Amino acid sequence: MVNVTDANYHDIVRTLIADDRKVKKGVNLQNIASKGDGKRLRHCFVPRDGWFFIGSDLGQIEPRIQAHIMYEKYGDNSMRQIFIDGVDLYTTMAMKTFGLEEKYCVDKAYDPTGTFQPRKLMKTGVLAVSYDQKEDSFAQKMKVSREVAALFFTNFNEQFPSFKPMVTDIREGMKRNGYVETLYGRKRRFPDYEKVATEVKRNENRLMQYYIERKRLNGKKTKTAKDKARLLELADLISPLADKRGLVAYWERAAFNAVIQGTGADILKMNGNRMARECMARGWELNASIHDEVKISVPAKDLTPDTIDLIKDVMTNTVQLSVPLVTDTVIEPRWMEEYGEDEWDFELQKPKEESE
Repeated sequence: MVNVTDANYHDIVRTLIADDRKVKKGVNLQNIASKGDGKRLRHCFVPRDGWFFIGSDLGQIEPRIQAHIMYEKYGDNSMRQIFIDGVDLYTTMAMKTFGLEEKYCVDKAYDPTGTFQPRKLMKTGVLAVSYDQKEDSFAQKMKVSREVAALFFTNFNEQFPSFKPMVTDIREGMKRNGYVETLYGRKRRFPDYEKVATEVKRNENRLMQYYIERKRLNGKKTKTAKDKARLLELADLISPLADKRGLVAYWERAAFNAVIQGTGADILKMNGNRMARECMARGWELNASIHDEVKISVPAKDLTPDTIDLIKDVMTNTVQLSVPLVTDTVIEPRWMEEYGEDEWDFELQKPKEESE
């Protein structure tokens, strides 16, 4: 086995890419939809006779990681305190950002003018800030006025002052180092960023001139054959330049995602590692890790409140952050037939609704 280091990483990746041998892939359960026919398909997965699935997922792990970084690195408690208080994240963020009462910021509620949904705007707005989206494009995407979009960005930055600096610092670190790291030191590399970004910057004026010329030609009511030919030529000239500009923007977004989502993946791996050892010690099965969820199966005799408590402890206490981790743990006679522990009759090993 080759030891992968920063020095030999690129050579190893090139070797793997050049290797055309085929390796059979396993079933990717993450790609099975949770709605419609996908739900029916999930129902086909059942534990062995006399056993039950237990599914446990991490709740809002990515914003919790963001809140942790903001607190630990920047001393900003604005987002972390929401999790400490145990209140709804996006409702509370919307109340702070728009200065509205809670009744206007709960799910599906509109602001007093009836023009937008603050909580919905908030959920998408956090991504907009992290992707460095502009006010005009955000207003268009959310179908709100530019004034509402401007209000969101201004107030968001005031209420959560270190969020944007966190995003910027991660991106600048990627540009400077060629990689980013999760909180646990796992790297995502961007080896071609500097070269492509330099090329994009060098060609930006030329690309703008092409866009201006294309707009002028498209604005003509009557186009000559020469105009039409030039438009086709411009399309060929613009395409590679625009693609590379888009690639640079994608890498910059991916750098931030790699830190936040990557740290979430690290946490789930550590949880899964501990869960696997707990399962081996008890003769249980670790069946799958799907997105932010770990799914195990246990025999009926071991399906107890203590078992549920153990699984919750694995999910929320294996890793310690400055914010509490939470989990939603359910009992499943089959995949996606879910019952909370308060809905389950542990004595009869069936849903309480069937015991009544």
